[in-house]
Amino acid sequence: MKAAVLEGLQKITVRTDVPVPSIGPRDVLVRARACGICATDVHIYDGEFFPTFPLVQGHELAGEVAEVGAEVRELKPGDRVMVDPTVTCDDCHFCMTQRQNHCLQWNAVGVTRDGGFGEYVRVPARNCYRFERVSFSEGAFTEPLACVVYGQDRARLGLGSEVLILGAGPIGQLHLQTSRANGAAAVTVVDTVESKLDLARRFGAAHTVVADNALDERLRKIARWGYDVVIDATGNPKAIQGALPHLANGGRLLLFGVCAPDATIELKPFDVYRRDLEIIGSFAIRRTYDRAFKLMENGVVRVRELISEALPVEDTVRGIETLKHGRAGMKLQIVFPE
Repeated sequence: MKAAVLEGLQKITVRTDVPVPSIGPRDVLVRARACGICATDVHIYDGEFFPTFPLVQGHELAGEVAEVGAEVRELKPGDRVMVDPTVTCDDCHFCMTQRQNHCLQWNAVGVTRDGGFGEYVRVPARNCYRFERVSFSEGAFTEPLACVVYGQDRARLGLGSEVLILGAGPIGQLHLQTSRANGAAAVTVVDTVESKLDLARRFGAAHTVVADNALDERLRKIARWGYDVVIDATGNPKAIQGALPHLANGGRLLLFGVCAPDATIELKPFDVYRRDLEIIGSFAIRRTYDRAFKLMENGVVRVRELISEALPVEDTVRGIETLKHGRAGMKLQIVFPE
């Protein structure tokens, strides 16, 4: 089969001789149709996050079932499925306490095992969700949306909250839409690119602000007492540092964007104590796929406008490099023809 193989640090080769994966009794073989390129793929490519070689990346996957294992009853060849990439043991302390994203045997399709930048992918049957009413490209968007739904759970927006979102890329736009669905009274979105802010306004942002030298003054005018929830969707430590003063007393800062492992910010513990601040992490997915898809399928969250380019697998490196250097308009996806 054809696949983009990460063979070493920043070294991807598109090969046509990769063996089709064999499947176990509770697995299915999925023929990939669409798979998003994510910032996590950039970190893996650069050797910063779970670098294992060789690896076929791609964890935002939708496709069709090509083969089912002997014990699989709920799926059949031809079913259109989206794939939750998280593979857990369901036996360890964290799985047993409903914290599966911290499973001691945690694996993920396209992250620690081969994924959707290849024509065929081996997936546990229980990780597949059938769909019919949306395209493969939209179905592949369920993975980042499921991550966002988990992040929203962690942020605990209250009805009537004022929310600040840093970054108006695909993840920021998803947080904007889900924040509104969760009852935010007003959402302010910050970015350096005006076209992304235009899209945020179309998705219902109450305020959009260009990140320039006047940013702090503008944010203070919008929310005099600060924001109840600040969501970072940039993974930029400088942006996170600059957001801390804009938290309201009792506010929550959700660190959603993926910073480099050695990145740091400075904060005063006294401020966290005195102002009742919360700093919250959000890693991957915790059984949020079903809710995410329902939000998309029923039009509460729109993703079609967030797909900017479909690339053949031969252009995988171009796609990753485009995202890495900030040149991607919105979501880039690797697609395989039907």
